Amino acid sequence: MSTELKSLKGKFHSSKTGKLENTELSLTRFSGGKEGMKLQLTLRDQGDFFTHIALSKEELITLVKEIQENFDI
Repeated sequence: MSTELKSLKGKFHSSKTGKLENTELSLTRFSGGKEGMKLQLTLRDQGDFFTHIALSKEELITLVKEIQENFDI
């Protein structure tokens, strides 16, 4: 079972156009079975293609710490 959490607006560099293009980053929580809850970050890549990254709780902790240290949050 998954839960859509939020969508964030942002930009990505398109290899097709060579320009920054608007996009949305969707955050989805889902069960990783024995690995526990995970977060999937989904980004529209080129046209109808999507790419995603799945992070475990430990990976999320590392990401949050990195962001906090480098952006004074």
